[in-house]
Amino acid sequence: MCRLLGFISPTPTTAADLIGVDDCRQWQAMGSIHDDGWGTAWIDPGAEEVTRFRTPGEGADDPRLTRALDAQRTEARICHLRMATTGLNDREENTHPFLAEGIALAHNGSVRPVQRLREFVSAAEADQIGGTTDSAIVFALVLRRARHGEPLLDAVTGTVRMLRADFDHPGINLLVLTPEEMIVVHATAGTEVPYLQGPLPPDHHDHYYRMSWRRFADGATIVSSSGLEHRGWSLIEQNTIMRLTVANGAETIVRL
Repeated sequence: MCRLLGFISPTPTTAADLIGVDDCRQWQAMGSIHDDGWGTAWIDPGAEEVTRFRTPGEGADDPRLTRALDAQRTEARICHLRMATTGLNDREENTHPFLAEGIALAHNGSVRPVQRLREFVSAAEADQIGGTTDSAIVFALVLRRARHGEPLLDAVTGTVRMLRADFDHPGINLLVLTPEEMIVVHATAGTEVPYLQGPLPPDHHDHYYRMSWRRFADGATIVSSSGLEHRGWSLIEQNTIMRLTVANGAETIVRL
C-alpha cells in the first residue's frame, strides 16, 4: 500500500512546475504515513536512460525528495512512497521503484498470497529484481514478456490480465517508465482498502486506490494516486492501462 506520482513532458520540467509547490508538499507529507521507504526514477537528460534513487528511510522530511519534486528537471519521473505489506520488510531492496533492463516500475496495491505468486517465477528471475515482495515478482513477470519480444504495453497488459484471472481481487496500480514511455495501470476493483488510523489525507478512507491525471496543453501529463485535492484533474477509469509517449504526450488506452 503506497502512494504514486509520475509525469511525462516533451520538455524537461518538475512536478512543482506542473502542479505547484503546495501540492508537492502535500504529496510528500504522505510519507509520514507511508514511511517504509521512498524512491524515484527519472530520465537522465545527459544519458537518455532511466536512473533511480531509493532509500528505506521516511520521505516526508527528506530534502532529497523535495529536490526531486521541486528542482530536478527531467522529461519523465515516477515517485513512490512505501507502506510495506505486512511481513515484507522495509529494507532497500524492497523499496520502489525497481529497475532492470532500462525499465523502472513502482506498484501500489498487493497480489496475495505472495507465496503462491512466487511460484510463477524462477529463482533467477526473482534474483534479477531483488527483494521479497509481490511487487518485485509482478515486475519479473513483465520483464519476462518484454524479454520475449512483446512491446512493453503488451507485456504489462498481459501480466495484469493473468494476475486478475489467477488471484482474488489483486490490487494493481502501476507506474512503468522507460526513456520513451510511461505506462499507467489502474486495476484495483474489489481490492480491500487498508485500514488506517488518525487524521488522513483526502480519499484515504474510501477511495484509497483511486488514480487521477491531469493533461497540459503542450502534452505534459501528470498522474497521482489519492491524497491530493486534485482540482482540475480527471479520474483514471478503473480497469484501464494508459501508455503516454514522452516525446509528445500521445496516449494509448487499453481496457481490461
